[in-house]
Amino acid sequence: VINIHIDRQETQLAIIDMGELPYIDGFTVVDNGVGFDDNNYTSFQTSDTIFKLERGSKGIGRFIWLKVFNRVSICSVFKEGDKFKKRKFEFTPTGEGISEHSIEDTTESELSTSVSLKLFENKYKHKCPRKTDIICKRIIEHCIEFFMLDNCPEIIVHDYQDTINLNKYFNTQLKNGLRVSSFDINEYSFTLKSLMFYDSQERNHTINYCANSRLVQSEKITNHITDLIDDKKIKDSEGKSFIYFAYITSKFLDETVNSERTGFCILNNRDYSLDFEEIYFDLIRQKALDIIKSELSPYLEEIVEVKKQEISNYICSEAPYYRPLLKYAPDLLGKIPPNLSKEKLDIELHRNMLEYEISLKEQGQQVLTNLDRPDFSNYAEYQEQYYKFLEQYNDLGAANLSKYVVHRKIIIDIFEKSLEKDDNGRYRLEKDIHKIIFPLNSTSNTIQFEMHNLWIVDEKLSYHQYLASDRPLKTIENLSVESAERPDVLIFNNPVAFVEGELSQPYSSIVILEFKRPMRESYGADENPITQVLGYIGKIQSGHYKDKNGRLLTLPPGVPFYGYIICDLTPEIVDFAKTGGLTRTPDLQGYFGFNSNFNAYIEIMSFEKLIGDAKKRNQILFRKLNLP
Repeated sequence: VINIHIDRQETQLAIIDMGELPYIDGFTVVDNGVGFDDNNYTSFQTSDTIFKLERGSKGIGRFIWLKVFNRVSICSVFKEGDKFKKRKFEFTPTGEGISEHSIEDTTESELSTSVSLKLFENKYKHKCPRKTDIICKRIIEHCIEFFMLDNCPEIIVHDYQDTINLNKYFNTQLKNGLRVSSFDINEYSFTLKSLMFYDSQERNHTINYCANSRLVQSEKITNHITDLIDDKKIKDSEGKSFIYFAYITSKFLDETVNSERTGFCILNNRDYSLDFEEIYFDLIRQKALDIIKSELSPYLEEIVEVKKQEISNYICSEAPYYRPLLKYAPDLLGKIPPNLSKEKLDIELHRNMLEYEISLKEQGQQVLTNLDRPDFSNYAEYQEQYYKFLEQYNDLGAANLSKYVVHRKIIIDIFEKSLEKDDNGRYRLEKDIHKIIFPLNSTSNTIQFEMHNLWIVDEKLSYHQYLASDRPLKTIENLSVESAERPDVLIFNNPVAFVEGELSQPYSSIVILEFKRPMRESYGADENPITQVLGYIGKIQSGHYKDKNGRLLTLPPGVPFYGYIICDLTPEIVDFAKTGGLTRTPDLQGYFGFNSNFNAYIEIMSFEKLIGDAKKRNQILFRKLNLP
C-alpha cells in the first residue's frame, strides 16, 4: 500500500480549494512481507549487500531515499520464533545513518512494515507529478517487468481522495495491448511478452532480457529496426501514440545470468570453431526481432510509405544518379532511416550506391568467369544472367553520367552567379572567374582531371597534352621563353596522329584563354586584350619547345594558335574588336577573326554566350537521360 502525503500548508490547501492539485510532501509504503527481522536489519545496515542478490537486488536502493528525502521512518512488525516483535528506527543523512532504534514485544499478530519517506527535497518535490493517476502510471512503468511477468504483488495507491489498485489498473487499462509469443533455440524455449504502452513518459522502444522474473538487460529496438525513430512514439490505427516494450524470458536466460545480474554469460556471436551450434546472444535477439518486426509492421506501414515517397521524390527531382537503387536495390533503400534531412539522405544514398556498385562488380566477375568456362547445357540460364547484368551495368553507367551532368549544371549555376554584383554592389574580380574554369598557378600535371571546368568554354579543351594556368612563360616546363608574362590559361594540344616528321610539329595547336573582370569599364593603353593575346603568341613563337628528353626544338611556323577573350561586350571592348579587324558573330554575342601574321584565330566571347552555349550543350544530355 502506497500512501501519498500532500503538503498541508495553508497555501497548499488553498490550491485544493481552487480545484488544483497540491504539491506532494512524502510517501508511506506499507507491506505485509516478513519485515525487519534480525537478518534483514543486519542487511539494511550493510552497504552494497548481496543478501537479496538472487532477486536481483544490489543493496543500494535505500541510499537513493536519502538523496530525495531528508528523513525516513521505519516501523516493522515481524515474527521471531512464536512471538511478534516491533522494530522502529530512523534513517537520516548523518554520519550514523540509523538512529532512535528500538525493538520490543508487541501484541500485534500480523506482519507489517511501514517506510515513511519525509521532508521532500524541493528540487525533486517540484518535479514530482501531482496527479495520482500519473504517479500510478510511473510506478507501473518503472516496475513494468513485474506486471508483464505476472509476479507482481498487489499494489494499492491512496491519496487524500482516491484509492487505485495498480494491478487492476494494469489489467483493465494496459494489458489489452499485451501479446505473448514464443520461439525455440535448440532444446530451450523462449517466451516474448510485448506491450503497447499508451501515455508513457518513456520515449524509447525497448527489448528487455529477463532472468528469474527480473529485468537484467535492455536495449533500444531502434538500433535494429530502421523505421523506428529514437524518441518518437508509434501511432495505432486510431491515431493513439504508444511505446513498445518486449520482454524475453527463458530457462536458458535464468541459467546464464551473471552473478551481478547485469548481463549473461553467453557469446555475443556465433563461434564457428565449435562443432555444434551454441546458443549466442545475437541469435536470441534475431529470433525476438523477427517477432517484433511482425507485430510492429502494421503500425510502421505509413512511416515506410512516406519514407519511400520522400526518397523517390528526392532521387527523381534532385539526385537522378541514384535511380538504379529504385529499380534494382529497393532492399538497400529500406535500410535508410525515415525523416532525414536532404543532406543526410544524400549521404545514406551515396553509401548504398557504393554497396550496390560493389555487388554489381562481383556479379560482373561471376559473369566473366562463366564466359571463360561456358557450360553450353545451361546456355539459356547464362544468357539470362548476362543480359540482366548488362541491363544493370548500362543503367549504372547512365546514373554516373547523370551525376556528372547534374554536377555540370551546378558549375554553370555557380559561374552565372559569379557574374552578378556582390552584396557591396561590386562585380567579382577576374581571378574569381578564372578559378571556376581552372585553378590558379597550376598545371595539368598538378591537379586532377575533375578539378577543372574547361568544358564551359569548349569540350575539346579537356583533351590536351599540357596546360598551364596563370604561370609565367619562363616557368612553363615545355617551353624555353624568357618572359615573365602570365597568360590566364595556356593549352598545348596533342599532335595530330600519323603526321610525318612528328618531332618537327610537337603540337597540333596552342590555345590561349584570357579572362576579363565582368563589366570592366576601362582599359589602359597597354591593356587591349587582343594585343595581349597576340603578344603572348609572338613570344611563344620566338621561343623553343622542349621534347620529353629536354632537348630544344624550334616551334614550326605552321602550328595554329587560338586565342579566346572572355569578357562582357562593353563599348571599349567593341572598339578594340573593330580596330583589330574582327567580325561580329551572327548571334551578336562576340567577334572573331584570323591574324595571318601570327597564324592565329582570335575570338571575343561574351559571358552571356559562354553561359548560354554551355547550358544548351548540357540540356541535350539532360533530355537524353530523361532528367528533370
